[in-house]
Amino acid sequence: MLIKPSSKLLKSIVTDSKRIPRIYFEGNPIMSYVFWMRLKWISLRLKKYSKEKNKCLDFGGGGGIFLPTLSKLFSNVVSIDLEITEAQKICSAFNLENVELVSADILSNELSDAPFDAIIAADVLEHFKDVKPAIKKLNKWLKTDGILVTSLPTENWMYVLLRLIFGVEKPFDHYHTGYEVERLLCENGFKRINRSQVPLYFNILPLYLISVWQKS
Repeated sequence: MLIKPSSKLLKSIVTDSKRIPRIYFEGNPIMSYVFWMRLKWISLRLKKYSKEKNKCLDFGGGGGIFLPTLSKLFSNVVSIDLEITEAQKICSAFNLENVELVSADILSNELSDAPFDAIIAADVLEHFKDVKPAIKKLNKWLKTDGILVTSLPTENWMYVLLRLIFGVEKPFDHYHTGYEVERLLCENGFKRINRSQVPLYFNILPLYLISVWQKS
């Protein structure tokens, strides 16, 4: 179900904002495979666990790389981020007429489309120094029977080692590990109903946690 924008398209629209990491289309093919696997796993969880597929929110949607997939899964899609230049080009390239892009500060904005059947927070919550206000927004914008799907980097020693091997620099604003963020979600109004690990063959030391949440 995952719809992957071509490397040629991504190369032509990428900017210095890093909303579309270059690992998606250049560099080590193993790391690129892992990055795409995250999105594939999220799409599978959305298809399985979302009871209604009317409205979804891509929370911190970045460059819009996941929007072609979301637009097929849901009738209406909203993506919110401070920078939407690349996402606009993705929408244009795929003619995504059911996608609305919102350029705004996530924490200070109110969305008229809320509440949502599903919210995706893919590798975004670890970027908040104080995660609780973001979690509060997610809880407010999610329907009572809706689902939240998160992707979070573990930042374990295997993650650190692979960064060294492949010459990938840790973002300065990775303030929390995936485990820390998941603990905060559990403490602030969410219950986890499913967790997967990426890659699957790193059962003990996964690089990413893909989890499905409901309101507690």
